[in-house]
Amino acid sequence: MFNSTQRICKPHPASFRDPDGYVFEQNGIYYRLVSASYAATYTALMESGCYAACIEQKLLLPHEDVSVAFACAEGEKVLLPEQISCVSYPYEWSFSQLRSAALCTLEILQLALAHNLTLKDASAYNVTWHHGRMIFLDTLSFTVYNEGQPWAGYRQFCSHFLAPLALMHHTDMRCNSLFLRHLDGIPLDLAVKLLPWHTKLSPSLALHIHAHASLQSKNADTRKKVAVTVSKKTLSNLFESLHHLILGLKTPKVKTEWSSYYSDTNYSEAQANQKQTIITGWLQRLNPTRVLDLGSNDGFYSRVAADHAQEVLSVDIDPIAVDANTQRCFAESSTRIHPVLADITTPSPGIGWNGAERASFFERMQADCGMALALVHHLVVGNNVPLTSVFKCLRRLAPVWIVEFVSKEDSQVQRLLCNRPDIFPQYTQQGFEQCAQEFFTIEFSHQITDAHRTLYLLRVCAKGE
Repeated sequence: MFNSTQRICKPHPASFRDPDGYVFEQNGIYYRLVSASYAATYTALMESGCYAACIEQKLLLPHEDVSVAFACAEGEKVLLPEQISCVSYPYEWSFSQLRSAALCTLEILQLALAHNLTLKDASAYNVTWHHGRMIFLDTLSFTVYNEGQPWAGYRQFCSHFLAPLALMHHTDMRCNSLFLRHLDGIPLDLAVKLLPWHTKLSPSLALHIHAHASLQSKNADTRKKVAVTVSKKTLSNLFESLHHLILGLKTPKVKTEWSSYYSDTNYSEAQANQKQTIITGWLQRLNPTRVLDLGSNDGFYSRVAADHAQEVLSVDIDPIAVDANTQRCFAESSTRIHPVLADITTPSPGIGWNGAERASFFERMQADCGMALALVHHLVVGNNVPLTSVFKCLRRLAPVWIVEFVSKEDSQVQRLLCNRPDIFPQYTQQGFEQCAQEFFTIEFSHQITDAHRTLYLLRVCAKGE
């Protein structure tokens, strides 16, 4: 694979904070370098049985030791983890995804403690969606437990998991977008200001958020380090308390604009079946590896695509719809669908240190086939995005698209035009086709019987490249 003269590559832009090692990329494959400073801890992780227990319970991303293939310095190791095809971030997760990530972290903590280990941090970025579940990524987060040592990751856990979950549950499901501004978790003093007053009556929230925030505020101006001794049993009880608290936080039962889209659709059953048949036939013809389903709602057509692709990035703006998609993935043990909460009109940028610590939506969501079903009219009529700009955006994400055109006569477009002037003269079927052909070749089109909707199969043409 590699000869002995090759050098270890530089760290990935998101992997520079930990002196014990880093992630790097070589020929499109991601590896993890374990520094000599972490060698003893890594040995303890592997020999204690903790790693095996975490793998058995599907909590931790498995890896292979491939050190012999690299020119490692003494004490260093190189690990080849199971590859993650697409990383999503906490600000792109539904409530159920963030909740599952929190529970995964706590379950690992309990397993680690049983093997005389713990985690030195509790970042939500140590977890991601992989094969239909949340899984812990950072092997170097494990550290040896010392008797009486408090858990260093407690504050971070409350900021990265508990505070956003409490805000999403008690205040608004969109509060996870605060991660975009607060990359290292939602400050507890901010969470206290945003949470309703009655959360102070919850003993657990009163302790872990309200009192915790107050204590942080009191200690903010002091440099005095207070020695705290915490027994192993107390730590275990803390983890159990947090686990019980997070299990009690449920997806709020609220109705959003698009949460019941498929139950309120103006398609007849025959028209819906026809649409599904056409899309299925085109997907069979394309045989894609990865499909990007923009405006996926609860993932109905993502599941159609999943029968013909290895992976489907199922993207929608509605937090309730994405959460329903997530819960269905859990219930069905779906391994090919990756729910993503995102607004294509304001996709997440590259953020963090040097603007590269967390890659942008456009960098991560590339696919070989895209679907934009009943989406274009929302962009054009609902958001005043020119048709040309819509197709330019689609071209950036995938070379082939299944796109649905919904004419102005359709009731859904009429709903968008209600109480506002029609300033969209180009939004006609002819205008749609003309704009599409600036970037794509129209390979097929099919009008749904007795409906004001037409499906198109588009492929990037030479002049649109």
